[in-house]
Amino acid sequence: MGLDLLFKIAGVGILVSVFHTALKQAGKEDMAQICTLAGFALVLLWVVQLLGRLFSTVQDVFKLF
Repeated sequence: MGLDLLFKIAGVGILVSVFHTALKQAGKEDMAQICTLAGFALVLLWVVQLLGRLFSTVQDVFKLF
C-alpha cells in the first residue's frame, strides 16, 4: 500500500509538471494553473482517504467508540 500510493503521487506530479510546462509555453497560463490545482486536489483526495483509514485502524486497535 505504501509504495503503490507513493508511485501514484509521483506519477501525478510528473504528469502535472509536464502538462503545466506545455500549457504555459503555449500561452495558456490559466489552463496550466487549473491543471496544477486538479492534480493537487486528486492527491489531496488520496491522502484524506488514507488518513480516514488510519483513524479507523486506530479506533479498532484501541476499541474506541
